Amino acid sequence: MPTFTSRRANLALLALVFLALALPRWAALSRAATADEAKWSARSANFLAALGRGDLTATYQSEHPGVTTMWAGALGLALLVNDYANFNPGQVELDQIGPFLQANHGRSALDALAAGRAMMVLLNALTLTLAFVYARLLFGLPTALLGLLLIAFSPFFAAHTHLLHLDGLAASLLLLALLAYLTYAARRRPADLFIAGITAGLSWLTKTPALFLLPFLAALTLWQLFQARHNGRAPLFALLWPFLALCAIGAVTFILLWPAMWVAPLGTLRNILGGALGYAAEGHGDPVFFNSRIYPDGRIPARVWTYYPLTYLWRATPLVLAGLPLAVLAFYRRWSPFDQPRARQTAVILLLFALSFTLFMNFGDKKFDRYLLPAYPPLALLAAAGWSALSRPFVVRASSRSSRHAPLVLLTLVAALQLASLLTTAPYYLSYYNPLLGGSRRAPQVMQVGWGEGLDEAGRYLRAKPDAANLTVASWYRSSFAYYFDGPTLSIKADPTPAEQAAIDDADYAVIYIHQWQRDLPPDLLTRLAALEPEHTISLNGLEYVRIYQLRP
Repeated sequence: MPTFTSRRANLALLALVFLALALPRWAALSRAATADEAKWSARSANFLAALGRGDLTATYQSEHPGVTTMWAGALGLALLVNDYANFNPGQVELDQIGPFLQANHGRSALDALAAGRAMMVLLNALTLTLAFVYARLLFGLPTALLGLLLIAFSPFFAAHTHLLHLDGLAASLLLLALLAYLTYAARRRPADLFIAGITAGLSWLTKTPALFLLPFLAALTLWQLFQARHNGRAPLFALLWPFLALCAIGAVTFILLWPAMWVAPLGTLRNILGGALGYAAEGHGDPVFFNSRIYPDGRIPARVWTYYPLTYLWRATPLVLAGLPLAVLAFYRRWSPFDQPRARQTAVILLLFALSFTLFMNFGDKKFDRYLLPAYPPLALLAAAGWSALSRPFVVRASSRSSRHAPLVLLTLVAALQLASLLTTAPYYLSYYNPLLGGSRRAPQVMQVGWGEGLDEAGRYLRAKPDAANLTVASWYRSSFAYYFDGPTLSIKADPTPAEQAAIDDADYAVIYIHQWQRDLPPDLLTRLAALEPEHTISLNGLEYVRIYQLRP
């Protein structure tokens, strides 16, 4: 039985992991709204309003389905405006929530977004802290701690796990579900299976690609059944029932936490599955840029199989990429932690999950780098195992005190270097690109850059002008820009109508974004602006993101 001192040390370690996860994300709560967050802020408000008036059908807001995100956004809004559920405007569009909050509650749309983001940070940090507990049981303390620090300090992962959005939370939940399920297989404690099932259900409530967990675990179960029969023993029910139990617990969680499933289950399921298939087949609505090429129909077909491997190389850190071959070497040489059967089996399953999820996502024509996020944490854990194994052969052969401390020194050094990657981009973590591949200098030749970061600086710049409230500004990603600018705003679209283009021409300023000139959108506007000198430009991490043009003196 653990002593009081050891329990206190374990609690202190958990607190350290939680703070390492939460603090970098907390620092970016009010910075750089991304293109989709205004939608999720409005959907969260609508979700809360539907709960307040008992309209359970209206808790269906999106086919993604984003229910966990809406719970987080609704909780943040309820804490910010404690009577919103009772005094609200009903179902609102993304442009309406800000004026309503300002007029009736003295709060801004940015306040609501930051409150929702705060709940997302807490939810991600709690999920990943619990994942650390399971990683420790499967790999041991050095690998688990280094792995969670690599995850905590990954700029790309930190960027997505503080947003009021879907992909980062889905990745965190999938990691926890997988590790808890593998831990149950190792020690057969019902609590582990219960946590795996609940977390799996939460991941399905977050984003439909998380349903990939089901065929993956089904294939794993079938392999176990095949091995059991091959070895002359066939405990079919003992091997099959954990998977069935996870499905059942996940399904109950999915139903209990989504009120729309209580009143219209078939219609709700039909909408989310139809929406998922539509997104995969239809691609993006506008042209997309990848690897020096513009795809005008917004579809990157499966034959462009390099998309996700390349985006991973660009978004992962050098330390994670270096740790992966070290893990392969350590696995082959059976260095600790790979000298233990449990760690070896877990490593193989995590690698298979990351590779098969990448293959699964490649079949969709709609591709973004963030869609691969569920593969990042498993690969970070494998990289951590590689780094923690690196010093073990030398420790075994040496007896000096410095050699015995080598694992701790190595863990600290790797974690510190990973933290440096995060801090150099803070608080604009999305601006990170792997320096081994050329960093921000070469990224625009390969990656479609930008999801709203930098538009907050544009808003602050224009807001500081005299009579800013009377300036009309046309902006790409208008909803992101409008969080930080109080005057009238117009949306620059990829294919504006003549009336929309006339309105832009009559504006005072135009805010042009990096992937507009990457994709030449809209071409007529960019051609006219090419004759003008930008009044102001905004760069992040050495890369120019925004050009601000004065259209009327």
